[in-house]
Amino acid sequence: MRVEASPSASKPIGVVNIPNALSVARLFFGVATLWLIEVDWYIPALVLFLIAAVTDALDGYVARLLKQETAFGRQLDPMIDKLLIASVLIFLVAIPGSGVAAWMASVIVVRELVIQWLRSMMEGKGVAFGAKMAGKLKTVVQCAAIVAALLTLALSPDPATWVLISRDLLIWVAVLLTIYSGVEYLAVAAPKLRNM
Repeated sequence: MRVEASPSASKPIGVVNIPNALSVARLFFGVATLWLIEVDWYIPALVLFLIAAVTDALDGYVARLLKQETAFGRQLDPMIDKLLIASVLIFLVAIPGSGVAAWMASVIVVRELVIQWLRSMMEGKGVAFGAKMAGKLKTVVQCAAIVAALLTLALSPDPATWVLISRDLLIWVAVLLTIYSGVEYLAVAAPKLRNM
């Protein structure tokens, strides 16, 4: 007796799905956050940035739950994360009292560009190159540092000392984790690149 495969079983997952829609929504939240920073509305910017960060956690969970993980999604999700974080950091560098130095933003942006290039190249060759735990933790701490910087600006000109200390600590930890996770990704990618 011949068993026919169900249409849903053989149908490939398209790029238009719920997880990817959440990733794209995060991009629009990011643009709105930048506008709010530009007009000095730091509390609304903080809230919108937090919503964007939540969609980052949500899209991966939804992708696994609905079995809608795709190579496109594995590139789209981190790319939008990088665009969101890098653009907000660049905006913060230009604002006195944000606590974000130009060199810190540069280290983070360069690392993100290099790893995104690696991910694109590996995925293009059919080699999965998903996020590592250090990379995920790095993203969480980067988001926390940005929230702390926005909170400091919202409380200006007289933020509490503990807010300033927390902001500076989070920014430094974010930079150090960015460097560490970048090295980790390069170490994982090196042998795979040699075999390609």
